Amino acid sequence: MNDNKLKKVKDEATILSLLSGAKENNAEVFVWKLIGNTKHLGQVRIESIRKMRKDFCIIPAEGQDRLIQDLMGSHNHVDLYIPQSALLLRCNIKQTDAPFRYYLQLPDFVAQVERRKSFRLNVHNTSEVKISFGKSVTGPRPMIQHFLKDCFDVSTGGFSFFVSKMESKFFQLNDPIEKVEIKAGDWSTKASAEITTIREVEPDEHNGFTYKVWRVSCRFTQIDQISRKYLEKFIFERIKEELHAINE
Repeated sequence: MNDNKLKKVKDEATILSLLSGAKENNAEVFVWKLIGNTKHLGQVRIESIRKMRKDFCIIPAEGQDRLIQDLMGSHNHVDLYIPQSALLLRCNIKQTDAPFRYYLQLPDFVAQVERRKSFRLNVHNTSEVKISFGKSVTGPRPMIQHFLKDCFDVSTGGFSFFVSKMESKFFQLNDPIEKVEIKAGDWSTKASAEITTIREVEPDEHNGFTYKVWRVSCRFTQIDQISRKYLEKFIFERIKEELHAINE
């Protein structure tokens, strides 16, 4: 990541477009804060954007209400990071309806990392993290298929991965994945999850696919606290070189 460059975007229309894209794609957004010498991370999503009022609203991811409230407290601004678009922004807190909603003023500028071409789409798009699980499909001939996949992204709230058209028949909205093993290097853990979204992804110049795939996004329904803490640390190790740029 040492050859990544930082580009500042000051045009209001472009900033609104970037935020709108993150909202429409339901992109992961991270609130982060340096407490002592430790960076703390919480996950939110953009709920709404009010162009006329020049603000937008973020809401905590499931189970993150108290953490986000702690991260948002004691300061009049907040630092956000959107990995999918490599976007860093510092926003003034305009209004709080804690712990449910936070209205942030549109920033004067955002900083965007210009990644090398091989660094695709998402900061978490790396074969470092793999998942394996068995998935059953019902029908005239019930069967169980074992999957071993590279994660497209992973967070303390869940993960996503790509499947082919043939594999997609095994996956439906709200399906549980009872036992999924997550491996990152020598570390591994087991968790339970359920499918929250399934989205078609057409090939383009950015993702490098040569055929259409399906992105399956899942949220954890059960994962132990030690594993959550490890994933939080893992995410920060992956993005720390980008995060420091907002303070320059």
